[in-house]
This record gives sequence, C-alpha cells and structure tokens, in this order.
Amino acid sequence: MKKSFYYLVMLTGALFIASCSDDDDAIVDGTPVATCDDGVMNGDETGIDCGGSFCEPCAEGMTVLGRRTDLFVTNNVDGNISRYSVTGDSLVTLTTTSTAAEGIYYDATADVVYQASRSSLQLEAFTGISSLIDTDAITAAYSGSADLESPRELAVNGSSFVVADNGSNKFFVYENTGSGFTLTSTVEVPFPVWGITFKGDDLYAVVDTTGDLAVYYDFLSNTTNGILRPSKRVTVEGIVRTHGITYDGTDDVMVLTDIGDAADANTDGGFHVISDFSSKFDALSDGELLPLGMQVRVAGSSTLMGNPIDVAYDSETDAVYVSEIGNGKVLGFTSIGSGGNLSPSFNEDLAMASSIQFSSDETDGNTGDSSEDSSSRLYATSTADGNVSVYDGSGILIKTVATGSGATEGIYYNAMNDALIQASRSDMSLEYYGSFTAVTDLASIVANFTGEAELASPREIAVFGNKVVVSSNTENKFYVYEYDGNSFSLLNTFDAGFDTWGITFMGNTLLAVVDATSDLAVYDNFLTDFSADGAITPTKRITVDGIIRTHGIDYSEADDVLVMTDIGDATDVSTDGGFQVIQDFAAKLAAVDNGGTLALSDQTRVAGSLTEMGNPIDVAYDHKTKTVFIAEIGNGKVLAFSDALNASGNVAPAVSNDLEAAASIYLYNN
Repeated sequence: MKKSFYYLVMLTGALFIASCSDDDDAIVDGTPVATCDDGVMNGDETGIDCGGSFCEPCAEGMTVLGRRTDLFVTNNVDGNISRYSVTGDSLVTLTTTSTAAEGIYYDATADVVYQASRSSLQLEAFTGISSLIDTDAITAAYSGSADLESPRELAVNGSSFVVADNGSNKFFVYENTGSGFTLTSTVEVPFPVWGITFKGDDLYAVVDTTGDLAVYYDFLSNTTNGILRPSKRVTVEGIVRTHGITYDGTDDVMVLTDIGDAADANTDGGFHVISDFSSKFDALSDGELLPLGMQVRVAGSSTLMGNPIDVAYDSETDAVYVSEIGNGKVLGFTSIGSGGNLSPSFNEDLAMASSIQFSSDETDGNTGDSSEDSSSRLYATSTADGNVSVYDGSGILIKTVATGSGATEGIYYNAMNDALIQASRSDMSLEYYGSFTAVTDLASIVANFTGEAELASPREIAVFGNKVVVSSNTENKFYVYEYDGNSFSLLNTFDAGFDTWGITFMGNTLLAVVDATSDLAVYDNFLTDFSADGAITPTKRITVDGIIRTHGIDYSEADDVLVMTDIGDATDVSTDGGFQVIQDFAAKLAAVDNGGTLALSDQTRVAGSLTEMGNPIDVAYDHKTKTVFIAEIGNGKVLAFSDALNASGNVAPAVSNDLEAAASIYLYNN
C-alpha cells in the first residue's frame, strides 16, 4: 500500500480521543493561546506543539505526529459540532443554536465551517473555527433563508453549495457570497435523496431506499427549477439501502454506506469501498450493476455499524471514517484490505451522529475530475445472417461484423470486458465474443466460448451483472445463465406459463412482454426470489392499453421510461406497427393492481404510414437524446425516432437504415 507516512499513534494502536482539559490552553487577555509543550495539537497549531500563531514552525520530521487531521461531525440530538483531531488526540465540541444538524463542510483556507441546520432549516456559516476551544458557544456569522424542509447532506463545489433535502426530494443550490447564501435553483429529484458528493463538476447522489447510485454530469451547468433527471443510474451490488457517500480524487476511491434494514439500527450496517472508481463506473451503461467482486465490503458484528449514515475518507492512510447514528458512534477503520468483519481502530461515542467530513491539508479539495468517457452505441442482430451491425448514437452505421452464428436474436454489450453476448438461433446457444471494439468493419469473428445448445427458440436476452436471462418462446421458458469470462453456466430453467418474447431488467425486477397479447408481466426480485426450476408466477401482470400484440421492450433507469412495441396484426408485416412510451413508469406501474390496465392516456403512441413500422420486433431508448430506436423486421430497417417523449401519432423516423431481418437491438449508453 503506497503511503507517505503512518501515524505513530496508529502504529502503536493507541488511537483515542480525549476532551481538551483546562490545562491545554493558556488564556491571555481573555484570548485562548495554544500551548507548545503539552503534546496536543490545540488552538491554531498546524502540528503537535508546532506551527500556528504562537509555536515554532513544524520541522519536516514533525509531520509524522503533527499532520492536521480533523473530523467534523454533526448530530441530531443537540445540533453541536464535534471537531476531532485524529493525530492530535483531541475533541472540541462547539455549541450551536441548532438543536439538530446534518450536512457539514469545513473550508480550512477561510477557517469557516458550514452546516445544514435541521432545526432552523437553513445553511449556517461559523467563522474562526481553529481558535475555538471545547464547549465554546458559537453563533452563525451568516446564514441562508429558511428554505429547507428536511436537509440531509451537503456538497460543495467552489462557491456553490448543494443541499440534499429528503422532505420532498430536492437539491437546493446556493451561491455563497461570503456574507450570505443566495438560493439559485431548487431541483426536483425523481428519487428519494440522501447523501451527495462532487467528483469534479459531476454530482453523485445515492438513491435512498435502494442500493443505487445516480450521477448528474456537469451538474451546476444544468441546474434548473423543476425536475432534473440523472445522467445515469446504476445498482451497487451488495448494498441493501445506501445513505452516506464520499469520493476522493487522489486515490480515485468512492465509499458508500449501507444501513441495511432500516428497522435494524444497531447490527446490520456496513460500507463499500470502490477503488479505481472512474474506470468501473464510467464503463457501466445506464441501469447496469456494479458487481460486488469489484468492491470491498466491511460489515459484521465487530464493526459496530448498524446505521452508518455518512462516511469520510483519508487518502493519506486509506482510512474510512463513519458517523454511526444507530449506535451513537464516530468510527474509523484502517488496514481495510479485503474488508470483512473488521473492528474499528477509532471508536468514540457521539449520540445521533449524523454527517461527517474529513479535513487535512493533504486531502482538502481533492474532488478529482469529471467524467469524460461518455458514448452511445447501438448493437443490432439479424435473423438473415447472424451478423452484428454497430451504429453510433445518431443511428449511423459504424461497422458490420460476421459472427459464427447463421441467425441471431438477443444481444448485449459488456464494456467492462469489451465483450459481445448474443443468442444464436442457428446454434441454439449463447455466444461470447471478446475484444469486440478492436474488430474492424466486415471482419469475421469466432466466439471465445458458447453455452450448451439447449435453447429451443431464443428471442431476447436481458443481462444484470453476470446473469443472462434468455427468453425462449417455442417452449415459453426463461433460461438463466451465469458467466465469468470463460463459460456460461445454466442456473435455472423457468416455465413462464405464457408466450414469451421481449424482456428487460428494471433493477432486479424482470419485465416481460406476453406475446400474442398487450400484457406485461412483472417479476420483482427475479434473480433472488426465484430459485427453483419449474413454473413461476409473475408478481403482477397488467394490460397495456392501445397495444394489439407486443414484442419489444426497454426500460431506462435514468429517465424512468418504459417503451414497448406493437406489431399489430401479425399477418401485416409492413404497415400497422408502432411503439408506446410510458413516462414515470415506476409510479404508474405501482398504481395498477394485478390484472389491471395501464390506460392509453398515461402513454404516448407513435404509429402510422410514415413511421415505416409494420413489425417492430425490438426497441431501445436513449435517455441522453430522448431517441427511440426500432428493429423493424417486417420492412428490414433500423429506425430512429427523435424527441420521443413528445412524439405521437404518424411521425416519420429521423433515421432509416436498411437491415434485412433486423431482430434484436441493444443500446450501450454510459
């Protein structure tokens, strides 16, 4: 592990926090003065008995003991601010006028600490922090208006302050003028909010009540009053319910907390460390899963975590600090390694500990870089020859690749492994093609490995993490495979009990069209709750009004949009097709009972002679450009419809590409 130094107190296992005693500070004319011979970093010292206004400058060798390492922690029992000096072994508690607070940020350059008051519902700024001593009563030098409803976390980028407020799930964006806060926008967030952090100019937000992580690229340039959809939303495997989040740009590490079951506030908490975060997260397409194998999890009875509400990170020592509200603790973990049931190396009592921030001269401001690796590519199969056609985000053909299959339906691209997976209708098996990006136009490739030839009539595939679900419609079954880069292993074979075709994941929920009808089948927790082979029953089955016969389906996590195709009369393959768009799908689905109908008034429909759709067999939705792509098998086309959220009726496609027997399509959209 690379580090510039280790703390002597950590090496000896003697980490502890003690409140500053009356002997720790001299008083001259009523002004506290840091002493320079007591072995404690107090007052405005920058090291142990060195630096600051009164002590001798710190010698180079003294940084081992004297590095400034401050933990600022809020709480929801009295609103006081606790400042722990990890290397100085001291605690200063500052008494504020708030009775509860959450969201904290310390600016060492200006020597100002900011917090979001849950009692006064405003941002507060406290100046001259370094010279304050234990139990000092402080009042805000300035504050914002009482705009907030239920503030949780605070993220700062320059003079911009963002408060995550879960009262009605909003981001309040303020400009700090140095003497006040000006509210510049109130962003409505389409999911439950809690923890937020900046990575460069990108704002990352946990999705409360889930294990999901959302990002808003270039957030401050896109803020607006009203609803703002995230740029991407992914699931972090292994987390039950996330709350706290922090990012460190020096180590490129993201840390997320897991409170587990909210009803268990004392025993089931943990945190996940994601190293090399940028490359891992950037490779994921919207709606995908970040595998647990690419993370380190710390959890268990020894950790003392039940409800770790917030988290901080020190890149100099790879230390993770947690504010544990359930057990009333401030905890620190070092030598994390491969994780597991670790005991904290730092353990201090603090009732209702809420937000936490780590501050040091080495780590302040290291928010890293914004993401620049963003692209969209459409992958299409054909039942005429098994070739794979690749299009850019505008629908322009990039390359066509001949695979080992003679006819294909069902396709997926994995960017982390640069691998293409498809379901061969000629060989009745799954196929895996690695190093796909390097394959040139008109080249022929051979599968690295295949599954067993056990499928009957594969139509669509849906992938979540390392699980692949194949919809096989001759026998109306779902085949569930696991893949590891070397092979496919069949885990389960489920009898759907209806005609199967299109499938897509919505988190861990599988959405399946019911062929020959306009129905949609919903399987909650598909990969975890269904484990025994044989017949399975959907959690809910509803009718989608306006569709005659559905085939294709796609769901966007970022936009919460579901798109389904309608092939109309199966005997008319060239004129009567269409697609329907359902915005705010999650809420609308929840509002429809099992056996009920989703009204056409809750959807928009595109169909008619200008659309070139007769048998739209599959669909993909681009949340970045609001474009719907269609694989039109009847007319042999790959079509693109722009402004899809506002389009309705007889609309001509913006792009029309010829592709004989166009079958399945998949949009990689990171």
